[in-house]
Amino acid sequence: MAMTFRSPATLLMLLSIPEVMGHGAMVTPRSRNSIDWEEGPIYPNGSVPLGGTTWAWCQNLTGDKCNNGQTAYWYSQGCFIGCPECDHKSGRRQTDLCKKGFVGQLPSYAISVNLDAERDSKYDIYRHNPWRAPGYAPVADACGLAGGTPWPTTAPEEGWYINTTHAHHGMKGSDLPEMPTGTVWKAGGQAPVVWQVRFNHGGGYSYRLCPASEPLTEECFQAHPLEFVRDKQALVFKNGSRLSIQGVFTNQGTSPPNSTWARLPIPSGGLGPRCSCNMDIHYKPGDFSCGCRPGEQQDGCQLPVNCSSGACEPCPETAGSDCSRCANPPKNGQMFPTDYDYALRESPAVFDMVTVPRVPAGKYVVGFRYDCDSTAQVWSNCADITIE
Repeated sequence: MAMTFRSPATLLMLLSIPEVMGHGAMVTPRSRNSIDWEEGPIYPNGSVPLGGTTWAWCQNLTGDKCNNGQTAYWYSQGCFIGCPECDHKSGRRQTDLCKKGFVGQLPSYAISVNLDAERDSKYDIYRHNPWRAPGYAPVADACGLAGGTPWPTTAPEEGWYINTTHAHHGMKGSDLPEMPTGTVWKAGGQAPVVWQVRFNHGGGYSYRLCPASEPLTEECFQAHPLEFVRDKQALVFKNGSRLSIQGVFTNQGTSPPNSTWARLPIPSGGLGPRCSCNMDIHYKPGDFSCGCRPGEQQDGCQLPVNCSSGACEPCPETAGSDCSRCANPPKNGQMFPTDYDYALRESPAVFDMVTVPRVPAGKYVVGFRYDCDSTAQVWSNCADITIE
């Protein structure tokens, strides 16, 4: 398909304004995590999400209707760099949870949020989250965990994964069955991959391989990282058109050593309320309505969505809080430019080209891993391909 480009002016506006839509979901090739894409899930109360299947929207390379199921709800949380395992509930506790003192070595140019903070100071509140040391944070499962927790019922920070006949909340993505995609990659060539970001938490991502004949573990995927073709990154819009962009890549401070990761090219913003909750005392699963910290109310409103005044201050240990002012969003209520507003409504996907390694022909699984910057969360998807 021919690439349709957008103007440089549109590009500049697009990359300078925060996007509030990071759940990550691989679109191309189709992942096993989209197993329920043809099944319209129904909430426990009997209602249908967003009028049917629109909850599963995505953008693809053809511009045709795109349905990705609940792919964006397979992730791990409470996963801090330096910790041996995830605790499944501390997705937004800005802290060194396991007290290991691990310091990430991500280059400063690759940091995506809280850009004005002094590096590794108390104001650098996201320094313990996965993106500060790409690939080092543990995961609950290399292909994601449905709903982000291993338990069938609600828990702190859990995502609402709607059970279907194919998968259920708490299921491991590595237990999903093979999903033939018909995708064939040529060894030594290049191959396209596309993923969609929703609820942007900043950070970055990588693609990896694991032979389909082996257990789909993090160790297997980390043994086969893929290299980006760095001059071919683009944004994909609803009609299938693409906007070529200059991506930001790094292989410093990554795991496995020297593996290449790409910073999420869509800026993050509006990361969440500054909440006064105490995780152990006030927190109730799924309820972030405990109100603003004293002096941080706006317009006389006590609701978390109005906690946006005041300077950026560190807020470790606060449940459900991303410290939104620390994202350095546009100041003084700056409005979105018209062209960007149009792009925002389209919610572009991210296109990359990767180099296919010269490996023995056969069936493989492509692993997508997205390490968040402003939360202790990692999104993971797995897709079946054949390499010839």
